[in-house]
Amino acid sequence: MKRSIAALALLVAAAAMADTTNNDDSCDIAWQPAATLLLPYFQVDFNSPPQSASQTLFTIQNVSALPQIARVTLWTDWAFPAYSFPVFLTGYDVQPYNLYDLFANGTVVGTSADTPVPENPTFGSQPVSNSANPNFLPDVQSGCLNVPAALPPAFIDELRRIFTVGTMSAGCRVGGTHTDAIGYITIDLVATCAPKNATSPDYFSILLYDNVLTGDYEQLAHAGANHYAQGSPLVHIRAIPEGGPAGAVAATSLPYTFYDRFTAGQPSRTIDRRQPLPSVFAPRWIAGGTNSLNTTLKIWREGVTSATAVCSDYQRNGDLQTREAVRFDEHENATLTSGCNILCGPPPGSPATTAVPATFAVFLPPFSTSGDAGGWLYLNLDNGGSASYSARPGYTPSRPSQAWVITSMFAQPTYAIETTAIALGNGCTPRAPLSGEPKAQIGPAPNPTP
Repeated sequence: MKRSIAALALLVAAAAMADTTNNDDSCDIAWQPAATLLLPYFQVDFNSPPQSASQTLFTIQNVSALPQIARVTLWTDWAFPAYSFPVFLTGYDVQPYNLYDLFANGTVVGTSADTPVPENPTFGSQPVSNSANPNFLPDVQSGCLNVPAALPPAFIDELRRIFTVGTMSAGCRVGGTHTDAIGYITIDLVATCAPKNATSPDYFSILLYDNVLTGDYEQLAHAGANHYAQGSPLVHIRAIPEGGPAGAVAATSLPYTFYDRFTAGQPSRTIDRRQPLPSVFAPRWIAGGTNSLNTTLKIWREGVTSATAVCSDYQRNGDLQTREAVRFDEHENATLTSGCNILCGPPPGSPATTAVPATFAVFLPPFSTSGDAGGWLYLNLDNGGSASYSARPGYTPSRPSQAWVITSMFAQPTYAIETTAIALGNGCTPRAPLSGEPKAQIGPAPNPTP
């Protein structure tokens, strides 16, 4: 049986990954120190007082003795990088943030390279000088003082408009419309506090590759008299291989990387070395019952725009196609749809980050008559358009797009839990076929091919 060149290239890459003896040389996402952190979904009600507002908090930790710099970027639900700021972390530092402070009060906690290093000894080793990181660029000592700068009121108004109405003051549409500020966050290890993000032409020349960052998030939700608090680790995306100076090109066994759609034109397509994320998930759902149980899925999806996107391009990230969704109840009854947007209706469709009822009742057919209050979903979130690149030596010309799913379960009055949905494969898994295709079957990846 003939195989395409792309399929053979993918098999060679998979074999290389399988034969490695380096335990870090993997596409599997784990809760280990990383070079990039992802907060897949945030929501902030900045119009309500803090005691009754929905809020999102997150924390960044530096688990190394050397100082580090983290670049925080807030993206809209249409994957537009609206605001970015640096965080200077001393050795063994931890820095919390509450996005309510940003949107409601216009303040961001400042950090600085001239922060005194603690003198008390620690278990392990003593933190070192704030200039001791050999990978820092020369401008750190002058450019990382008291960052970020104070935000002017006009800029705060602009951020509020971008993350709620979805439009910039210049009229550019870069996000959906919703009452609360909604988006996602990336946190990258970098070598300078210079104002850049992944769409900047020279961003990957300041990226670093040490796996030293950890973090978590908390979501405070309010629904009438009910109050819920949920949280989990951030998505930890490791650099493979690890180490080296800013922007260093090093061979990696990853077939593509987390920032793949932004790295065209770079010295190496995989210059960021960040692990790719999977596209197929199997989250649990529960809805109804005697305790008013509910489930919401918080979904992050890779957009289709590149680093050269213009204003009119971002609407494409607000209506991403879903390859397939199948809902099972507890009696194995299945309802499904394929080739359909996640909401199967007019825009905003399925944006790059969203929260939807886990039953997917808004676009899947009605339930069976079993009366079950729970089950699970098969979600193939491949959007089919994040990386349709040709003439890329060593890579498959078409890969599945990346995604992440968080299962958020809650019940009245204050019971809540949040956890990562199970992935059926990882970022190196080939594109999953539709379940109705010949010899295809829902199950753990990779699906066997005769």
